[in-house]
Amino acid sequence: MVIIEFFVGCAGTGKSTLTGIYRDWLNDQPDIDAIAVNFDPGAMRLPYKADIDIRDYIRIEDVMEQYKLGPNGALVAATDLTINFLIEIKKEINELRPNHIIVDTPGQMELFAFRSSGLFILASLGGQNSVMNYLIDPNLAKRPSGFVTALYLGLSVQTRFHVPQQYILSKIDLLSEEDMEEIVEWSTDFDKLENAVNIEAKGERRELNTQLIQALKSLNISGELLPISSLENTGIDDLYRLISQIALGGEDFQELT
Repeated sequence: MVIIEFFVGCAGTGKSTLTGIYRDWLNDQPDIDAIAVNFDPGAMRLPYKADIDIRDYIRIEDVMEQYKLGPNGALVAATDLTINFLIEIKKEINELRPNHIIVDTPGQMELFAFRSSGLFILASLGGQNSVMNYLIDPNLAKRPSGFVTALYLGLSVQTRFHVPQQYILSKIDLLSEEDMEEIVEWSTDFDKLENAVNIEAKGERRELNTQLIQALKSLNISGELLPISSLENTGIDDLYRLISQIALGGEDFQELT
C-alpha cells in the first residue's frame, strides 16, 4: 500500500519544516521509502530538499511576466496552473517508486483547500488513499475562542476533501507544558472548552462561541489532537503510528493498483 499524506494549515504553522523532518524520519525506518513533494509554487526557499518540486515546472516570476500579474495574483494563478503538470509529477513519483508520499501544500491554506486545483491534486495523487494532516497554530489555539476557530477551519478542510484527517497541534515548543495539556484536553472534552470560553469571552462573542461548540458536540468530531514539535523532534513517531492505524484499519483506504 502507498500512503499519501498532505500537510495543510494556515501560513506559519510549520508545514514545510514538518514535511522535511517527517520524510527524513520515515526513511530511517525499515521498509519505508518516503518522498517529499512540494506543491507550493511560491516558496522562496524550503527547509528541506524536495524529491519532486512543482517549482521545476512553474515559477511565480514567469507567471507574473506572462500574465502581467502582481505577486498575489500570480501566486493564485500559479497554484491553479499546477494541475497542468500532474501527469509529469505522477511520472516522477512512479519512477521513484515510494511507498510513502508526503505532500507539502502552499503556505496560504486557501490556495490549496478552497480552490478546485486542490481537489484535482488530491484526486490525481491518491484520492481516497490520502490522509489530510491539518496543522493548528499554537498561538491561535492558546485562547479558547481561537481554538474553536482553528477547529472550524479544520472542519472546512475535512468537508472539502472527504478523506481521513488528523488534527495536529504544531510547534508545541512555543507552549508551556500546562498550556499544551489544556489544549489537548479541550480537543476531547468540549464541556471544558465551553467552560474556558465562558471565562474568556463576554456578550455576543461568548454566545457565538458557545453555539459553535454546541455544533461541534452534535457533530461528534472530538478526537486525538496530536502535539508535535519539529524543533525538538517530538511526536513524529506518534504521527506515523496514527497514520498507520488509519491506513491499516480501514477508514476508506483502498489498495493502489
